[in-house]
Amino acid sequence: MRKGRPTAEETGLSGITIKDVAQAAGVSVATVSKALRGADRVSNETRERIVAIAASMGWRANNAARSLVTKRSYLLGLVTASITNNFSAQVYEGADSYATEKGYGILLCVTEDDYRKERQALERLRLEVRADGVIAVPAPAPLGKSIFYDPSMAAWPYVFVTRHFSDLASDRVLCDDAKGGAMLTRHLIELGHRKIAFLFDSLHAGCSHVMGRRQGYLAALTEAGIRPDPELMMALDVNAPAELSRALMTQLEARGATAVFGHVDRTAVRVMQLARAAGIDVPGRLSIVGFGNLNISELVSPPLTTADYAPREMGRLAARILIERLERPSAARHQIVMEPHLVNRSSTARVRR
Repeated sequence: MRKGRPTAEETGLSGITIKDVAQAAGVSVATVSKALRGADRVSNETRERIVAIAASMGWRANNAARSLVTKRSYLLGLVTASITNNFSAQVYEGADSYATEKGYGILLCVTEDDYRKERQALERLRLEVRADGVIAVPAPAPLGKSIFYDPSMAAWPYVFVTRHFSDLASDRVLCDDAKGGAMLTRHLIELGHRKIAFLFDSLHAGCSHVMGRRQGYLAALTEAGIRPDPELMMALDVNAPAELSRALMTQLEARGATAVFGHVDRTAVRVMQLARAAGIDVPGRLSIVGFGNLNISELVSPPLTTADYAPREMGRLAARILIERLERPSAARHQIVMEPHLVNRSSTARVRR
């Protein structure tokens, strides 16, 4: 058994050592070390108890010292489209909360859904910062152009959140988009709507979450004996000037649409703005649903009916999976699918006969 003073790696930034934590917890130093590193050779109950005791004593990992010993940075990347939407903020909060518990830091990179900016961000994280791995909401990209298809990425741990590439083997934390799409469409059908449009941001047309939600939308229509109308499935550039988008409302009116399913809350809110500008009452003449339950969905008038799928928990799960991957690189791939639930607000109403 090694004797003498604890090494820098064993001493937290607060001066509390893992030996101090071990004595307080009544376990061995080795058990404390495994628990604080997130190793899987400690039961969840024991790990949680040790983490709680360490936190109460003010123990914090000395990552600089640990890095010298383990050759790891104890930094994780989080790459997402934006920090101005509530979804990304909640994913970050969840990931950062779990990572901090395990002695890791999170570096946030914003791509604006541009796969070229995403490439630059990931190369900096991997080659310059030497982050141990990354949590990513992958940017839309032409077929095979995403950096995640590069052979160099295969050996670097990453976890996809909410979107993924189905032909890439990866760890993933996703929403059951098809189930959510069917749930929202059924909600509109139960209110008597039969002419239901599905609108999606043109930038995301080929993304997995759009395809899943559209799949659920089509399944619910077919289940109800409603023949899907291809002309009611439309792309919308949410950033386009209002005058370029007004034709959309004309097309919806011409097709007799009484309801709109926006693939995300932002799309649904844009449709709501266009309807208001065209003098169309929501939900009197047009019911609207979104997907995501972002903060904006409660603030618009009328408040938006939508689907929630716990983005903060998704962030925690993604960080947990990534850290477990670092501890056990050869473990089987994880895919966790979150269950969406309906948030019924005032933007939907029974169809007028």
